[in-house]
Amino acid sequence: MFGISFGGGQQRPSNFLHTKHDQNVLDEIRNTEVVKAIARRVDFLLACYFPNLHSLYTNHDGNLKPNWEGCCFAAASLNFENVVTFSHRDYLNLLFGQCAVYSAGSFDYKKGGHLILWDLKLILEFPPGCIIFLPSAMICHSNTAIQDSETRHSLTFFSASGLFRWRHNNFMSDKDFVAGASGDERATWDEHRRNLWQTGLEILRSM
Repeated sequence: MFGISFGGGQQRPSNFLHTKHDQNVLDEIRNTEVVKAIARRVDFLLACYFPNLHSLYTNHDGNLKPNWEGCCFAAASLNFENVVTFSHRDYLNLLFGQCAVYSAGSFDYKKGGHLILWDLKLILEFPPGCIIFLPSAMICHSNTAIQDSETRHSLTFFSASGLFRWRHNNFMSDKDFVAGASGDERATWDEHRRNLWQTGLEILRSM
């Protein structure tokens, strides 16, 4: 994983840390024209289908270094060769947000590499070169294996929910905001949290 994150005990948002060797490898991959083109395409598609969500994802702390210019997602994850994931939810991402997954490699998508959305009881063909958006924190998902002689890679774009809380708290953690909030500020903050599901629905409806 590389890019910007906030959670897991961090005091403030920061870029993922790697060894010098690993960072050099990630930077080389990240700066290839193909990967930059995929990042721009993902950003474009999110803006097309979820314009208000795209605006929310774009509004982040300008002091941090994004992965790519022209891509609103804060972080990304690379997987190579034979990518298979067990059923899971990305519970640290924004509940009503979207995760973008790019599929690549050389495999028969009719026989493997399918995306499974367990809550919706759907199994989707996911050919190489395609991009799919899904609310990864909300829907349990996984993918099927491919044949031994094949390869499948993925590039996943996401933003941690902690980043949105940091921005909403005027660049503070929940703990620091609550500690310094007045009674009225705390009441407004609590009401916002209680109604966050409604806020998410309104953002998703305005497509």
